[in-house]
Amino acid sequence: MNRYSSLVTLRLLLLVLAVACGRVGCAENASSKVQQQQLPEVHGNKFHYFGFGSNMLGQRIHVQNPTAVRVGAALVEDYRLDFNDLGGVRWKGAVATIVPTKGAHVWGTLWEIGVENLADIDNQEGVHQSLYKPITVNVKLAGQENLLPARAYLMVDQPQSNLHELAPDAVPESRQPSKTYLKVMVVGAIESGIPNDYVDFLKRIRHNNRTAEGWEERLTQIKNFQL
Repeated sequence: MNRYSSLVTLRLLLLVLAVACGRVGCAENASSKVQQQQLPEVHGNKFHYFGFGSNMLGQRIHVQNPTAVRVGAALVEDYRLDFNDLGGVRWKGAVATIVPTKGAHVWGTLWEIGVENLADIDNQEGVHQSLYKPITVNVKLAGQENLLPARAYLMVDQPQSNLHELAPDAVPESRQPSKTYLKVMVVGAIESGIPNDYVDFLKRIRHNNRTAEGWEERLTQIKNFQL
């Protein structure tokens, strides 16, 4: 085989490999789309997402999920709101999770988001880093009784005790959100029309008095809000 024939053969092999890889990629994409459509929270090309932490605030969720449209205030039962430190510096303190707890409840914001952004919100929540895992919860919109399946995110390293059973001065710093994070939650709850008694509950959560300057500058809605 001469040099010219060898080059032709090599190019043909590369072409076959490229086509094969392309087919594999298409198959993987198709499989991923089928899996998405099987999720209870997906309807057509949209899915419902329940935000109970910083993603109650429209300005915050739209940073990485521009297709998010607020549906309204929503309630999930038999879970409690809690906090734990994930070791990150972005929020300067603990961040929110929900913990299965019989008889408790959590208010949050129900969003409708394009399926094309599902991977984006997974990335925002650190699913690929095993910080949070996605689950499906059944929520009720304010004033309604019918249940809607929604995507939510549960912290992988769940707190081992109930924050709300601790005296305020007994809450360890690793369980305290920053002042900025709590402001985002409270303003987001007000913006979403969450009941006043739950907003007051959020305001009473002990924080570490730290400020996340980057978020304070970026999220203009919280700048002048005082806890």
